[in-house]
Amino acid sequence: MNNICKNIFKAVHEGKWLSIEYRNKNNETTKYWIGIKNIDPIRKMLLVEGLHIFKYTLRRMNIFIDSIKKAEIIDGSYCEINETLIEDIRLNPGKYSNIFHNTVNFKILNYLSDCNKLDTTPYKCDYSLIKYFDRDCLISGSYKLSDSQFREIVRNFQKEATNIYGKNKIEQLCVNVLSINTKQGLYVLAYKKLYFDVENRELKASDRTTISMEFTVDGTKQSIRQFLDDEDYYLLDDFENNQEIIKDRITLSNPKVSVDDMPYIIAMGYDILINLDKEYEAIIEMYREDTSVPIKAFFGELVKRPSRRKEYPLALLNKKVNIDQLLAINNAMKYPLAYVQGPPGTGKTNTIINTITTAFFNDRTVLLTSFNNHPIDSVFDEFQNIRYRDKVIPFPIIRLGNNEKVAESLDYIIDIYERTKNIDIYDKTLEKNKGDKIERTKKLTELLKKHERIIDLKERKETIEKLLDTYDQFTFQADLQGRQLYQLEKELKSLGEVTDEEA
Repeated sequence: MNNICKNIFKAVHEGKWLSIEYRNKNNETTKYWIGIKNIDPIRKMLLVEGLHIFKYTLRRMNIFIDSIKKAEIIDGSYCEINETLIEDIRLNPGKYSNIFHNTVNFKILNYLSDCNKLDTTPYKCDYSLIKYFDRDCLISGSYKLSDSQFREIVRNFQKEATNIYGKNKIEQLCVNVLSINTKQGLYVLAYKKLYFDVENRELKASDRTTISMEFTVDGTKQSIRQFLDDEDYYLLDDFENNQEIIKDRITLSNPKVSVDDMPYIIAMGYDILINLDKEYEAIIEMYREDTSVPIKAFFGELVKRPSRRKEYPLALLNKKVNIDQLLAINNAMKYPLAYVQGPPGTGKTNTIINTITTAFFNDRTVLLTSFNNHPIDSVFDEFQNIRYRDKVIPFPIIRLGNNEKVAESLDYIIDIYERTKNIDIYDKTLEKNKGDKIERTKKLTELLKKHERIIDLKERKETIEKLLDTYDQFTFQADLQGRQLYQLEKELKSLGEVTDEEA
């Protein structure tokens, strides 16, 4: 894994062009812009649309990854996304492992880098990316560039890509969707970003509308809460359908301001305190050379996805279980590692017993270990004394330890065999019971998923509330309070609670 591959991964998934320095067959270095169309993982080759940045000519090219000396994302560029390729990378990570060693790592770094850039308050700025721009020619969400305009944008974009590490400011052309005219200046509430479509030589408007919960006007940070009441924030979640309502609410609450929804071109600026790309390049290098436990934890490699997708019927030795214990048993069957924590008296031993029972009835083998004998003996005694209709049910469990315990276990195995060798087994009855359990399992699985979602939402709600209580000024405070917290509370209300009786 290296920074070049990370940027290739990002370009493919986000639909952006790369600025590369490429070593050709003659060992000469040439600069290109490339839009990735496909990847040949066996040959480690990119199938691209390539732009020679000095000749301004476009052509299809095959680029060998090992010959790329440097690759930088061209922010603000647009390349049509190959969804088939993205799906292939997702479903067949091993196929691309010689290029993308661990796709999760790339996603984490790209996500954190983007979060860092987005956690800034935008402002309207002067933008000199393109001269003689006819604002009235933005037809159907795109603007066709003249040859001179195209060359000018390429030069300016290349300058931005070259100075990426020293850059603490991002400038972006946008199309106004809804702005608020105040005495201090223009608060751009909603806008669509314009992207440079190199292949078609045009500026292309994003399909997605960006909402500014905060905006800097004349050097002063302002919040949407000055113009829109908290209870109306939910309207922003579906801005396109609620645009007229939002306009009415703003003008009703603020009679001294006016709103503007004309689709003119504006320039947005974003000041970044720290550019993380350079820092992450060092992390990637560290990961490649010496992967320590903290670095593994940073990349999430200490947690695996569920290794078993099958839904296992839960077989309980007793009914002294609650919904949280059922979730713990389910996770123990589903994940390679499950961690159960609780103070004395919360049912940890009972959860272990029912987990072993469930594993047994799903043809799994269990090894139970402990630092001391007491919990082992408690579990062993429980399984030795299972009764049904006043009869002891032999359970295939053995207690290992010192020589005395091993001898007792051997005697116990012989005893179980003698007691069970003549028992009649009715396959049809077993199959019927199995079918009933599978049906009940599906219902229980849905309840457990719902319960797990409720737990997650409650934890997130608690985190947001603590953040709001601790810090008065957050760049995204209005969004936390007005939208995220509202959405969490709304979903929690719709889900309700899952009771022990239901489970």
